[in-house]
Amino acid sequence: MKKVKVRRLGLFLLAMMLLIAAGCQSAGGIDFNQTIKNSLAVTASESKSTYEFQLALNEEALAEFSEDEEELELLKLLSRMKLELHETKVQDATRMSMTGSLVLGENQDTKIGFAMQTDENTLVIELDGAKEPFTFDLTGKTMMEQYGLEETEQEEPAVSEEAMTKIGHDMLDIIGEYGINNLPNPKDLKITPGTYPIGGVDTQLMKVEFAMDGEALWAWIRQYVDALIADRDGLETAVKGILELLESQPGLWDAVGEMDPIQDGVLDAPTIDEVAAETADAIAEGLADVKDELDYMEEEDQESLKLIFGEALQLNATVYIDHKLDIRKQQFELSYSPDEQAAEELMLPFTSLSLKTDNEQWNVNGAVAADKPVVTENAQPLEQIEQGYQFISLIEEDSDLYDLLKNKLHITRQTYDSFMYYNEPIVMPGYITVAAVRDIADAFGAEVTYDAKTKQITLYDQPTDTTIVFTSGSDAVKVNGQNEIWPTTVIVIDGTTYVPARRLAETLGAEIEWTELYEDYKTLTIEREL
Repeated sequence: MKKVKVRRLGLFLLAMMLLIAAGCQSAGGIDFNQTIKNSLAVTASESKSTYEFQLALNEEALAEFSEDEEELELLKLLSRMKLELHETKVQDATRMSMTGSLVLGENQDTKIGFAMQTDENTLVIELDGAKEPFTFDLTGKTMMEQYGLEETEQEEPAVSEEAMTKIGHDMLDIIGEYGINNLPNPKDLKITPGTYPIGGVDTQLMKVEFAMDGEALWAWIRQYVDALIADRDGLETAVKGILELLESQPGLWDAVGEMDPIQDGVLDAPTIDEVAAETADAIAEGLADVKDELDYMEEEDQESLKLIFGEALQLNATVYIDHKLDIRKQQFELSYSPDEQAAEELMLPFTSLSLKTDNEQWNVNGAVAADKPVVTENAQPLEQIEQGYQFISLIEEDSDLYDLLKNKLHITRQTYDSFMYYNEPIVMPGYITVAAVRDIADAFGAEVTYDAKTKQITLYDQPTDTTIVFTSGSDAVKVNGQNEIWPTTVIVIDGTTYVPARRLAETLGAEIEWTELYEDYKTLTIEREL
């Protein structure tokens, strides 16, 4: 077996371990190891959550950061965001529903309510301000029909969905023995038993609280990496356990898109112990690289380390755990408030930032009935919406959603930037610029057809209801049936048709501009907002 295959598998497993690991060990009579495993094994629940991000902008630094007023207004809009999930019902891996709202702006004056329901076939989204619900076909059939693709007969999967789900849970257990068991406890854990309301019901829970500043958080990260490196036996045991799990199910390697490294029955094929050892080596090497990076920060870049991982960085967490070791409520707040000198050295356009989450759940792994998606007669398929102006036509003009999408996010703005295309504009004699008509049409969502007999190119622009007919080698153009003479003839170079850029832009209600990207290189921009 090639080394590169072993390394690839090792990096894959390392990424899984680092992503899954989160929590701490047993303390105060609570088995946090099992608590974390339980949280990863939740397949059904009802919950409500709030996620809030806030950025306190430094107006003076912000002015130096950007001179674009539109960009600054957008940054202010996104400087405070709150996602509220009022009710989430997860029935299983494919069936769920939720209601909530998204609140934006420094003064929280933009609010978009929404509801969503999904099953294995259909996603339905309702938005405050939308004239009708939106749908999306999760089977992919609608998308295939739209693009004229034929549906091929699907083979039965080598591994059933139920088997894959069980394998996933078993894999989490194996990884947990190494990745989770080695997690150190945060210092100064405070554990308080009591009765707390969850989903409107008073519930007996253990309240676990801890807080860390940047220095403590850095020490915790170092301790965790050191513990993972030291537990080489645990690493190899975990890797071997995962390999045995994958080998136990015929067809599973194909299902995850990898070649079976064991290859039973092949002459001189490696044993599972050899593959586990080599894979563990690759993971250990990755962990050693992480440790080297941490060492470098401590030895060579203390100044930056103190600026970031100091008292300005704070993590506060409160977790409520029931008698079955299920997490029923979580509250986290991560904040960073650098002093003026630190903000200046880091060139930050803000004075502080914070991220808060608040989640509580009930009916954990119980019988949950998610709201079913219902496709109404006037529902709008998202597959058929390709341009921003098409979407905005489905939104009420007096709604917050319309104002957000059109006036703040400018989804109806269409831009052709020559830098993004292979066919560069050409400056003709008389300083007339010609550009590839198909590239501009693609950027604006317009349709282009060609008649080989007449050598005519027809461009149809739906939002302006404009039809332009060009003829190769001629400067005579028809615009909505009216004859016009354009500044230069239509030319074809290497199969690409070029037309006068400024005249085309004006006809389509767009503006043209040259922008200098760097010395001796300019890019042509044609832009309009519908």
